[in-house]
Amino acid sequence: MESPEIEELTLCGYCKKKFNDTDQSPKLLSCKHYFCLQCMRTNLNKGNAELYCVYCWKKTDLGELGPESLPTHNPVLCLTKNFSQLKLFSNNPTAAAGTEKTTKVISENCHTHAMPLALWCTTCGSPVCRACATTSDHSNHQIKSQIEAKDQLIAELQVDLASMSKMLSEIQRLASQQREFLLKVLEACVTLKTHVEADLTNNVAHFEVTETRENLAKLRLNLSMAETLTDVHSLCASVNLEKQRFQMRYQEMYLQCQLDDIIRNSTVILDFPLLKQALSNLHNGDVAIPGNSRAHARENAPQQRLRLPQPQLCASAGTSQLHEPSAATPTPGAASAEKHLSRQQHNNPEPGSLAANEEPGEHVPPVLLQRRRQRSTTRSDSDRGPSGRCPKMAKNFGVLTTGEAGMGYKGCQIFQCWEGESVITGDFELNNGRGGRSIFEDSYFLPDDTKLLAVRGTVGMRRTQKRHDNLGMVGSQFRIILQEMRGFTGIFGHVVEGLELVEKISTYGDTAGKPTKNILIAKCGKL
Repeated sequence: MESPEIEELTLCGYCKKKFNDTDQSPKLLSCKHYFCLQCMRTNLNKGNAELYCVYCWKKTDLGELGPESLPTHNPVLCLTKNFSQLKLFSNNPTAAAGTEKTTKVISENCHTHAMPLALWCTTCGSPVCRACATTSDHSNHQIKSQIEAKDQLIAELQVDLASMSKMLSEIQRLASQQREFLLKVLEACVTLKTHVEADLTNNVAHFEVTETRENLAKLRLNLSMAETLTDVHSLCASVNLEKQRFQMRYQEMYLQCQLDDIIRNSTVILDFPLLKQALSNLHNGDVAIPGNSRAHARENAPQQRLRLPQPQLCASAGTSQLHEPSAATPTPGAASAEKHLSRQQHNNPEPGSLAANEEPGEHVPPVLLQRRRQRSTTRSDSDRGPSGRCPKMAKNFGVLTTGEAGMGYKGCQIFQCWEGESVITGDFELNNGRGGRSIFEDSYFLPDDTKLLAVRGTVGMRRTQKRHDNLGMVGSQFRIILQEMRGFTGIFGHVVEGLELVEKISTYGDTAGKPTKNILIAKCGKL
């Protein structure tokens, strides 16, 4: 135990003399440093009843009694007096080892009965001897041998560790599920952001105002140039037509602003029934518009078009489930869209359709796979012409199906399967959802706004998953929907036949959506 650091504690920090209980007694300053009394009288005393510490230079007021009035550092003084004995004790390692051994032996025996602590009290959680086990302190307690108690505790710990490992796996599964949900919410938000940016960029109302202003200027010019009654009469007819168009446009914008106010100021989440009721109230109420045309406006109210926010976030997130109608109807519902889609499913496939031979991939010879082939056919809703709902997406999908551009869907793997939800493929570059460009000069493009709902059997373009892309662009990836998902847009077609095969393929995905088998498009083309 002999140490220079400990011995230095017994010396004055200024004169390096050993402390004692007379002139060399250790005295504490206000800064908690200490020196001997003799140094405080001579070396540290600056007069005027003040002392300055040589370590930190803090001032200590002595008062009228001088350095003797300062408190004595008794622990240091006690250490100084007994330091020699401590050195004698530490210089005998054999004795120290014997003492430790004795202490260890004593600790293994009961201090009360001097008997070995061979038993274990499970209730108290402490070792006991046989005599202690019979006392009233341990009556009705569960007493076992230390070996049995150790085995029992180890078994309990193993059960707890196995339970914790199981909970950890469950936590990982729930975290993955929550991440996928957040990704769906993010995709819906990106889609909404894309639509809002497109509306702001296009700014149809601004162009209409500019056109209207030009028409008014032309009418004023024609009025100033009119000379005959016939000219004035024809001009009146033109003005009446333009006035009716103005009134209808004003009513549409006024109702749209009323709907915006309802959504903005609502204190509750607007689900579909509440929104439908709000729209009904708007159409049944009187709308103040210029001129005497209220009755005319109410008669033509069913022809008005109200743009509702799009897309719809997942219902489980508790967000508003709104959609944008695709026809000129005031309060469309999901049922009408489903009827429209069901009518499409009874039509014949168009030339721009995909015939993909998709098979749940197994590590078996290709011949066996071909013998088990089934056909899954999808149809793109291009409306047979460039004026259809999705000309750009339909062209992109058709060319990739045939592979005429030197790239296509043939050989593409299905990289995501969600049982009963959707199947995702089309990444012919990386087959992991991070690649897949389009056929156009710009590798990615904004999807056509088809306003079709993502219901069971529909096919839609999947937006790119690049970290730097927040514009909602699409390339070659597409998704086959197996249940209604209102958060997805970019719908351009639907499955004509073979949906049961897609349903079967979706069952091969794990909890993270990764396929457990190798599934790819063996053949594709136009019908």
